[in-house]
Amino acid sequence: MDTEKKETGPGGIERRVGPGIRLKLFAFLLPLVFLLIVSVTWVVTEVTQSTLRRDLLQRGAAVSRVVALSAGHFLLLKDPLGLDRLVSETKASDPDIAFVAIRDASDIVAAHDRVAERGKPYRPVPPLLPVGTFGDSRAEEVVRDGRRLIEYSTPISFAGRRLGIASLGLSTEGLATAQRSIRRIIFAAAAVILVLAFFGTLLLSSLITTPVKRLHQAVLSLAGSDTYQPVPARSSDELGALTRNFNRMAETILAQKSDLQKKALQLEEAYVSMVRVIVASLEARDPYTREHSNRVARMSRLLGLRLGMDETELSNLERAAIFHDIGKIQTPDDVLRKGERLSLSEEEKMRNHPANGTEILRMAPFLHRYIPAVRAHHEWYNGEGYPDGLKGDKIPLHSQIIALADAFDAMTTERPYREALSSEEAIDEILQFRGTQFSPELADAFAEMVREKPPMDETILKSMAL
Repeated sequence: MDTEKKETGPGGIERRVGPGIRLKLFAFLLPLVFLLIVSVTWVVTEVTQSTLRRDLLQRGAAVSRVVALSAGHFLLLKDPLGLDRLVSETKASDPDIAFVAIRDASDIVAAHDRVAERGKPYRPVPPLLPVGTFGDSRAEEVVRDGRRLIEYSTPISFAGRRLGIASLGLSTEGLATAQRSIRRIIFAAAAVILVLAFFGTLLLSSLITTPVKRLHQAVLSLAGSDTYQPVPARSSDELGALTRNFNRMAETILAQKSDLQKKALQLEEAYVSMVRVIVASLEARDPYTREHSNRVARMSRLLGLRLGMDETELSNLERAAIFHDIGKIQTPDDVLRKGERLSLSEEEKMRNHPANGTEILRMAPFLHRYIPAVRAHHEWYNGEGYPDGLKGDKIPLHSQIIALADAFDAMTTERPYREALSSEEAIDEILQFRGTQFSPELADAFAEMVREKPPMDETILKSMAL
């Protein structure tokens, strides 16, 4: 089961949230390297210990044979001093030699490095385990006087005559000390190699995954912006070739993207121009509303600028204001141009124009961004507006701004059934409906904007053009 989380970035590009490929590769390689180092360390330790033990055994066997050969001469001559000197010199020649004993054919100790043993019967001990034979020497592992030894027994012969046995005890303590020393050296070397392997594996995984990571970042950059920095291709392998091909592909995509953006902008401008023509045709049907949309757009932009909107948002607000009454194109002339107050049924037909405008704008995908503002420009702050009964902050900000400008222009424009109000009268009327029809904050800002540009009468307002 894949527990790795996924996110979608700009352009629908998938982002993975979880272990990256570098960590996965590192986590895969490091245990393999660790097992390899541990295995090699174990093999080297075993081989080294075996070699040391074999060397010790062969060395003991060689010394035992030399003692047996030398002792034969002294036994024939019945020279006890020579035997004592042989035993003493042999014992002093190697610190690993625990004892040296020469016994005669009757198994009586003829010479021993411990003088007290001389003339006594040889005291054998049961072997722990046989070690092996080296020529005519037999080796056994024993415990003598509390010490673990390898005891060699080599027959002493001369001209086919058996004269006695040379016994040699070799201590394993030196072997154990040497083995421990070798193990410490091997383990220290293995630790150093393991540290180097750690950083080497990290470097290797980085070398392998860095180009892939750069390509991934490049894909995200290409999807999320109009600029692109080519990915450096420093190798001549397959990843380098992939990187160079990706750079060429990115250049092609950006060129096509730029061309498509230009065509999309041209198409959007064509739609906007078409709607402007429709709005102009609509206002030509009613001489009392001529240039109404342009004046509403101008005042909406001024208020948006006062509220700190950027140029893109101001442009969207301005266009939405131009389109706000486009739905009236479906309103009958007898209702649209009626010279007196509308009846309830006629008013109901007039109230359909925000929804009708929504359907007209919905026909062109480029105009969808203006739908919320156009649909809601007759909503009231207290929720008593139409067509959806939106309330307070649920009403789009652009719609609230357009509603203020629309109401102000309607009140300051002369109609057949009433005279135009002055700017101050219209502002007083708007402020009476702050908190009911209009947002209190926006109503205050609009009133302040109009009053800061006196005389803001109908003549000046009607002269405003985009």
